[in-house]
Amino acid sequence: MKPIRKYFYSTLLLLGLLITNNACEDLAFGDKFLQKPPSTDVTADTIFSTAEYARRVLWYSYQYLPMGLEVSNTYWNTMWLGNIEGLTDLNQDYLGYSGVNKVYYSGSYNAGVENSPRANFMTTKVRFNDNETRMWSAIRNAWLVVENIDRVLDMEAAEKSRLKAEAKTMVAVYYSHMLRHYGALPIVNRAIPPSETSMPKRATLQETVDFITGLLDEAIATADFPWSIPESEMANWDGRLTKGGAMALKARVLLFVASPLFNSDAPFYPGQASDELMTWFGGYDHERWKKAVDACEDFFSNLNNKGFYKLVQKEDVNPSDYRYAFRAAYFDRGTTETLISVRRSNYYTANQQPYTSQSLRWGAICPTKEYFDMFQTADGEDFDWKNPEHTKNPFTNRDPRLNETFILDGDIFQGRKAAVTKVKPDDPENYPAGRDWNVGQVTAKSLLTGMACRKWGLDRAGEYNGHVIQWPHLRIAELYLTYAEALNEYYRGPNTLAYQYVNELRARVGMKGLKTGLSQEQFREAILRERACEFGYEEVRFFDLIRWKKSDAFKKGLHGLNIYKNKNDGSYICEEFSLVGGAENRAWWNEGGFQDRWFLSAFPLNEINKGYGLIQNPGWE
Repeated sequence: MKPIRKYFYSTLLLLGLLITNNACEDLAFGDKFLQKPPSTDVTADTIFSTAEYARRVLWYSYQYLPMGLEVSNTYWNTMWLGNIEGLTDLNQDYLGYSGVNKVYYSGSYNAGVENSPRANFMTTKVRFNDNETRMWSAIRNAWLVVENIDRVLDMEAAEKSRLKAEAKTMVAVYYSHMLRHYGALPIVNRAIPPSETSMPKRATLQETVDFITGLLDEAIATADFPWSIPESEMANWDGRLTKGGAMALKARVLLFVASPLFNSDAPFYPGQASDELMTWFGGYDHERWKKAVDACEDFFSNLNNKGFYKLVQKEDVNPSDYRYAFRAAYFDRGTTETLISVRRSNYYTANQQPYTSQSLRWGAICPTKEYFDMFQTADGEDFDWKNPEHTKNPFTNRDPRLNETFILDGDIFQGRKAAVTKVKPDDPENYPAGRDWNVGQVTAKSLLTGMACRKWGLDRAGEYNGHVIQWPHLRIAELYLTYAEALNEYYRGPNTLAYQYVNELRARVGMKGLKTGLSQEQFREAILRERACEFGYEEVRFFDLIRWKKSDAFKKGLHGLNIYKNKNDGSYICEEFSLVGGAENRAWWNEGGFQDRWFLSAFPLNEINKGYGLIQNPGWE
């Protein structure tokens, strides 16, 4: 049984206390809780005899919160410079050794691929790797806090209560993240001692959801758990989990499980796990949408009473502009936008950039024409390539989020106007290549779809210099769209309140509201498009596609856009081209290449074979 414990319940207390990330004393926001303790040999009795050491047990768990960026310059994100967006219709990955290419585009993913840790270029890089996320050891440490914090003599009762609530929320964050990858999970509701030989079996989906929401309810009910970080604590503690974050996470979980992937009249794929209700509830229940509605109402009711969290507006940023309000919303620490913030104690400087800069340069992040087309015009109309008013310059008069997601020709980049057009082969004299086609961050490989990404890859002329970054695991913008979607589904069509919340988010970037009179399906599609425009490259789109079982989004061939500009009159010629059959063709695009079993990850085959009750996900047996 020892290998089982190594996988699921690693006893890394002593080691974990010695390997937490360093933090700078003068960080602009928070991060005191990421500092490591003294490098000495300690026992559990020693740790929980002092408040300072006891806190470090929970601080250890913070460093493994789910994060979509790698800021260590070692390129060790879970898919090695690849991004889960590369599995969707928003992005095409051309980096041959990324996990997106080696494992998914190749069609070689299976349960056996999950067995080995990714230690070098030749090994596996999957979308979620339990061997490397260390979530189970972080969960164990959180339970150690819950079970032992009352032993600490030099800590006030209020802080003990707060830390317990924080630890329970921490476990819920990890479980909710794994739920989206796997479905039902083994329930670890305590710190399992090394001497214990029996391990919990995989629970049902309902038991897993009840476990997560139960933890969150316990944390939310804790009087000493702050709604937000008090102003007096911001300098040291911004980034810690809060009651507001817990309530928002509950709404995210309940929306996800109310969606058709789990909430349906039939399982998405047959198999033992489906038969035993681990990958669906066993039937459709419309009231699950009401639970998501109620969770959102609870959050916004508390928000109305307690304040603090709000959408970042252009008046909150400098320069005061819609696009920079959007940038601050996802990028900046210490704003009112982020409900659950993940950080790795790093500055964004010329010598220390997140992995996305390398992903852009080497072709892992190449946005598609399909994504480009999702962004509406500034007056709220769908972009139409048949409309000459739209196509004479497709880069102006668009949703300001487009400018912050793509590097657009003529936009400011590197302190000057970007020129990222291609040379037109049949008219190279009048349509020469733009100067940025092969220069700096924008290289030929980053433009293989004809367009370059800006989000998370801000330019080197000062946009990110000295800038403290975060990973926005959950921000209030998502709650606006979650509420609107849940209302639409529960009432079988959008009501006034559903329109209000989505339109408030659009107003943040100066966009007009949605057209009225939309049907339930039309409003649903509008919400999913809005989520793509707002949360691109924030690991949202993939989970939106799977929870709505949108197999067609994975099967459809995607496109790039060749952009040519006449040097004499400034006119544009934009030509669509297919990505199917190109340098990095997706096996999914072949007939029969995508099956619904891909919605959930496989558990590692080695773990299934240990026989302790971990039943494999359907289709990966």
